[in-house]
Amino acid sequence: MLGADDWPLAREVRLRALKDSPTAYLADYEDEVTVGEAGWRERFRRMQWVVARDEARVVGLASSVRVAGRPTYERHIESVWVDPRYRRNGVLRAILGRLADEEPDVTEWRVWVLDTNAIARQVYERLGFSPTGERQLLADGSGRREIRLRFGR
Repeated sequence: MLGADDWPLAREVRLRALKDSPTAYLADYEDEVTVGEAGWRERFRRMQWVVARDEARVVGLASSVRVAGRPTYERHIESVWVDPRYRRNGVLRAILGRLADEEPDVTEWRVWVLDTNAIARQVYERLGFSPTGERQLLADGSGRREIRLRFGR
């Protein structure tokens, strides 16, 4: 788990993720690179951040956030990324397990996935997530949509 003073590390990995997989995220590198310390510290006030490491190298990242108006037993997973060299090796499963360990009262995990991101959807489904039937149009005017997946324990 990362603490608020680890914001530079989270920022660095987030920017790596956006460069590696730009079409997988709603945010883009050009916008995220401008977020400074205050913006990152605010994110740490609202979110739990976890990284996976191979020795000193960070090879994965994810965050968990409670969404206003949603039940207290539910969290959303965001900013998920695994270094391409480490995919299909259990890194995401370990990251999600760590988030679950840190938030034992959470019984439902949800994630929004772009409906065009078949690979991400397959990954989540292999981990036990299933579609909720919810869809939303992105507010960016692109016409893209997201689908919500759910995992309950």
